[in-house]
Amino acid sequence: MDREFTLDEDFISDEDEINPGIFSDLQPVTWLNDDDIDVNTFFHRVDSDQIIYQTKKKRSKMIGKYVMGDLLGEGSYGKVKEMLDSETLCRRAVKILKKRKLRRIPNGEQNVQREIKLLRLLKHKNVISLVDVLYNEEKQKMYMVLEYCVGGLQDMLESTPLNKFPLWQAHGYFCQLVDGLEYLHSKGIIHKDIKPGNLLLTLDGTLKISDFGVAEALDLFAEDDTCTSGQGSPAFQPPEIANGHEKFSGFKVDIWSSGVTLYNITTGVYPFEGDNIYRLFENIGKGQFTIPDEIENPLRSLLEGMLQKDSEKRYSLLQIRQNA
Repeated sequence: MDREFTLDEDFISDEDEINPGIFSDLQPVTWLNDDDIDVNTFFHRVDSDQIIYQTKKKRSKMIGKYVMGDLLGEGSYGKVKEMLDSETLCRRAVKILKKRKLRRIPNGEQNVQREIKLLRLLKHKNVISLVDVLYNEEKQKMYMVLEYCVGGLQDMLESTPLNKFPLWQAHGYFCQLVDGLEYLHSKGIIHKDIKPGNLLLTLDGTLKISDFGVAEALDLFAEDDTCTSGQGSPAFQPPEIANGHEKFSGFKVDIWSSGVTLYNITTGVYPFEGDNIYRLFENIGKGQFTIPDEIENPLRSLLEGMLQKDSEKRYSLLQIRQNA
């Protein structure tokens, strides 16, 4: 029998102890059995002389009210598959998380719990929506059901000859990214891992900021946006993190990584590179980069403003709006 329980609305810090019953404090969580079933038990076919029908041998798996579909991708945290809501017939995506695998990832369990709690609070057209959370106790699996996206910017970049977008297309995606960031920052949320791989697209071309595993929610009574930890992708980290600063502006971290993202999708390369993470951080820490000659204003000045080594001189979202 399914059972539900209440979510504690307080955010989980990195220092919080994780209950052995992983995710058992999340609401709503449906406890279920996800055994294979015959798809014909809920899809009913009307026979006629004009229809030739042969039952497929492959059996479909049901997760709660959802029909499991094809594999969409796979990351360090688990697989992502397509799903169909059998009640609404809406396409969904599900992130399948195994407790055993999460335990092998530093802060894996904390990051997942943080992401779920944040996504339950966030509602914006440019932020991925969390639809449902399901948990199979016997198999120790978590299913995060999300709105369906057809792909991400990283996949699109890799499918283009020069690994970059036309300027008009990049501008459209970037403006949507800024819209999403303005909303997140207005809610005191710092994403910390903006990059093409975490920017997804729906069927109608709407950009969705995803993957809030390392995001941070500022204290409601905090005087500013000061942060003390950064766990994002190395190539998108700002000089203050590369140089080991103990405190830094969280909002300016997102500005920097958005600048690196804009640079990447318009040039096909990264502003800072290195043979290893140490050399990469050394180059980022110096803050010296070049912009290809074919990049003209206003894009050139926008990149220079967003990739200022000094975070105090780095563009704000308002300045980005004025120059984008």
